[in-house]
Amino acid sequence: MKLPRPIPPLPAALLSLLALAASATLSGCARSEAAAGGPPPPATVSVALPETSMVQASLEYTGRIEPSQRVEVRSRVSGYLQQITFRDGQQVKAGDPLFVIDPRPFAAARDRAQAGLAQAGARRKLAQAQFERSDRLQRTGAGSTEELERARGELEGAQAAVLLSQAELRAAELELSFTTMRAPIAGTVSDRRVDVGNYVAGGAAQGGVLTTIVAHSPARAVVDLSEADFQRLRQQDKLPARVELSLDGGPVRDATVDFVDNEIGARSGTVRLRASLANADHAVMPGSFARVRIPVGNAQTRLLVPDAAILSDQNKKMVLVVDEAGKVAPRRLELGGLRGDRQIVLSGLGARERVIVSGAAKVKPGDQVLVAAARANGA
Repeated sequence: MKLPRPIPPLPAALLSLLALAASATLSGCARSEAAAGGPPPPATVSVALPETSMVQASLEYTGRIEPSQRVEVRSRVSGYLQQITFRDGQQVKAGDPLFVIDPRPFAAARDRAQAGLAQAGARRKLAQAQFERSDRLQRTGAGSTEELERARGELEGAQAAVLLSQAELRAAELELSFTTMRAPIAGTVSDRRVDVGNYVAGGAAQGGVLTTIVAHSPARAVVDLSEADFQRLRQQDKLPARVELSLDGGPVRDATVDFVDNEIGARSGTVRLRASLANADHAVMPGSFARVRIPVGNAQTRLLVPDAAILSDQNKKMVLVVDEAGKVAPRRLELGGLRGDRQIVLSGLGARERVIVSGAAKVKPGDQVLVAAARANGA
């Protein structure tokens, strides 16, 4: 049996080459692992310098349009509906008839009250004559004092009965007049809620709404101001406002602030404000939303930043800026409303500070960032 031949040893030069190769491989793996476990590279953001312009600062709120008057038409008396005298959606004037309830039972009640008044009048006339006769007899000594006092009492009772009958007649005539329901205000009437022939229950408590009337002009935009904005506005004597009729760039109309509530809501911390505007063409529908802008102070030079750069922290507004060292820092702002696509800055930002306009979602205050480019005046 032959034994295997021993493997000859490798040359020393080849062994050196293999050792160098293994060392390089291990070193490269170590560097790759270190790179994979190291910190990520800084984020890249775009910045812009604030724009400077002469602007009018304003407060901007979203409100709801309300009519200047709104009335629910109800019946004051009960009965069967006999007639409807308007068209659904018609323009009506104050005093125009709207509904008629069958007046015959109320006319009969009026006639009965008239008869009762006539009867009471006859009794008063008889009592007056008896009192005068008793008075003459008592003065001549032919009649007693008791008879005179009795006649006086009967006369006073008859006079009271006349007053009662007169009141009953007025009430009957009033109820008869209520059978014709008239428009209490001028405006647009809604649709009818009941048809002819139905029984209508009268009275404010149990009576149903038959229709509604709203006065479209003037219209009113109602908003809820924060307490801080209210303190700014109370320094002004006159509060002109611009009311934008929709949230998607609708027509703008002049309006005047005509009411500010007398207290701050305990729960909301806001104050109700109302601006009125002419609406003769009925273009503004009650119930719609409106953007209300109220000028604050006089026009002056202000900084403007892109609206897209504004961040919200609950009810606070802020932007992120990049300082000279390339670190991100927050700036809390006091804003003065929109001008186009830019926000007016009242305070909180310097004219040469670089505002992050793109990439703010990738960074936080204190981060080191790379600046792509600084664009002058927010261009």
